[in-house]
Amino acid sequence: MIKFEYIKEEIKDQYLLDNRPWIIGFSGGKDSTTLLQVVWYALREIPQKRLNKKVYVVSNDTLVENPIILKFLNKTLKKIRIKALKENLPIIVTKTKPALEDSFWVNLIGKGYPSPNQMFRWCTDRLKIDPTTKYIIEQINKTGEVVILLGTREDESNQRKKSMQKYQISSQRLRRHIDLSLAYIYIPLKDVLTDEIWYYLATVNSPWDKMNNKELFNIYQDANADDYECPFVINTNSPPCGNSRFGCWVCTMVKKDKSMESLINNGEKWMQPLLNIRNWLKDNRDNEDYRMKERRNGRAGKGPYTIYARAEILKQLLKAQKTIGKELITIQELKSIQIIWNMDGYLTNVYNIYNEIFNNNKFKINMNKRDKIKEEQKQKLEKICEKYMINSESLHRLLNEEKNKNLLNKRVSIQHTIERELENIF
Repeated sequence: MIKFEYIKEEIKDQYLLDNRPWIIGFSGGKDSTTLLQVVWYALREIPQKRLNKKVYVVSNDTLVENPIILKFLNKTLKKIRIKALKENLPIIVTKTKPALEDSFWVNLIGKGYPSPNQMFRWCTDRLKIDPTTKYIIEQINKTGEVVILLGTREDESNQRKKSMQKYQISSQRLRRHIDLSLAYIYIPLKDVLTDEIWYYLATVNSPWDKMNNKELFNIYQDANADDYECPFVINTNSPPCGNSRFGCWVCTMVKKDKSMESLINNGEKWMQPLLNIRNWLKDNRDNEDYRMKERRNGRAGKGPYTIYARAEILKQLLKAQKTIGKELITIQELKSIQIIWNMDGYLTNVYNIYNEIFNNNKFKINMNKRDKIKEEQKQKLEKICEKYMINSESLHRLLNEEKNKNLLNKRVSIQHTIERELENIF
């Protein structure tokens, strides 16, 4: 198509203008696939000696991605990495993930955050924007300015069109990143229509795997995703995903997850437990029986989930994990949830819930071994405290506070805790 030939020539010209590395936001959907494909063909036409800057292909894994899309994405990233190396192209593949303390389940089950809605959209920053921003800043610190390429298009929606036009600099290809002064945004596909995207993918083979686009088309068809993918998110102007887009399977920002429902209706019956959990979170978000009467900051009002609700969600999640045979929550997240529950003063035990569902005592055995070692260390420490006339209970509390806050990277209140406990130690 003439339009894509023009875009390819523009990409070649922009690449050769300077030495600023490129970061391509890649979700594996139709728009970002088209973008990377056009960039790839453009790089092929540039003499090897002039391929003087890196092109980073960056995907974000929220840890609650639609499993079908995540499997396809991981397979695609592997093929891109291998083919780029074989063709000696300056393409580097990487994947970002949220920090442990920012993960969906640590916040929802651990802290009791209610499932996200339009008024409390706590997930986007933690799961998408922060990991992406951290990676971009790392590249800026290494090289200075960077250019971020996105597959967004004005044809996607009126909201997307208004957002793109708001920050576009007239007659210029690049616009400044809203928050990062040393980052620029480049949107080569902004004027491409959805039908043109599909025509291009149907008629031009993927350079990393000729069957890639056919498989992508089948996924969209099975999910009845007739609009567009969940985009690579770099700021809060991005609309939520989860309707007929491919987004997080836990997304409660929309009334129904039509894509997951369609996948189930088209044969992916194993996903039903995931849809059940997602719908439960949506339906029971404002159930007063599951919410505390006080917020986490101590103010009156509808607060976090009760410990009963958190435990119930964890049970549902682990039962689904056992049923479908896929990891839905990591061991590190389970440990972090237990730490938060302990810090909040709850006696409910994560490991007992896990063992009850999986009939597996590996956590219990592990904890017993650790408890034995900790008891021996505690006795030694108490002898030292007795020798130097130090309050051992306060010292134990101080050590536990420091360990828990360190594990979750929450250092804000540790100084206050130290000062409070030191008054009791001596």
